[in-house]
Amino acid sequence: MRKRTAAARRLGQQSQSTVSAALARLRLALGDELFLRARYGVEPTEKALQIAPDVAAGLARLEQAFRAAEPFDPARSTRRFRLLLGPYAEVVLAPPLAAAFARHAPVAKLEIAPIGPDLDPRSLAGQSFDLALGRFHPPPEDDGFRCIVAPRALGGNATLDRSLYERLPHVVVAPPGNWRTGLHRLTADTGLRRNTSIIISHFLMAPPTVARIGGIATVPARIAGMVAEPYGLLDRPVPLNLGTFPTEVAWHPHNRSDAPNIRLRDLL
Repeated sequence: MRKRTAAARRLGQQSQSTVSAALARLRLALGDELFLRARYGVEPTEKALQIAPDVAAGLARLEQAFRAAEPFDPARSTRRFRLLLGPYAEVVLAPPLAAAFARHAPVAKLEIAPIGPDLDPRSLAGQSFDLALGRFHPPPEDDGFRCIVAPRALGGNATLDRSLYERLPHVVVAPPGNWRTGLHRLTADTGLRRNTSIIISHFLMAPPTVARIGGIATVPARIAGMVAEPYGLLDRPVPLNLGTFPTEVAWHPHNRSDAPNIRLRDLL
């Protein structure tokens, strides 16, 4: 009885008797009890457990259809948006996204989760998310590279030349996935050497480590612009052109025409 009453509340404050009558019709149509009395309410039968995934999928499609028919008002939306972000995208995008949500969608929820090494469409297929940001292959071009350097490492040098770059102790940022091999390949292809002092796994650990050891790190240009000044570091160009690296956005096909998802993509 308690379970049916709780279900009635979830179904838009329907009365318990209305839910019981609907359940009776379902039992007749499906030829199964569906729910049996138990110590703390009711329990689903084997038949109910078997059809539950299909029922849930059907309800999700109905919800999507109704959402698509309704105008989307960001200011009133209480929707939870779930983003899967790689390390670079998280550092660069989380603060401005949070500010944009506070300004334009104050009662909506923003959840950020790690994407893992790379954007693999096969691994994303079974996950529940609105957008994923990371790296696909083959990639487009996006951000470039800069160096963050401890001032004492430059000494009296006004510029960072190749010889000095290769002598300084390097903090190497190597997250898992394509980034780890990507920058290594770019430096190898140009013949640019790095005197590796320590290897770390996240961009945010680079500036305090560079400051502590009086060294250098090669990071995305946007990261360098964010962290150099707060840590008393210099933002300098890489002695050789290493090109650019990509960040791409992915979403599930069922979100292609979803108005809130479209608005979120436009915001990004």
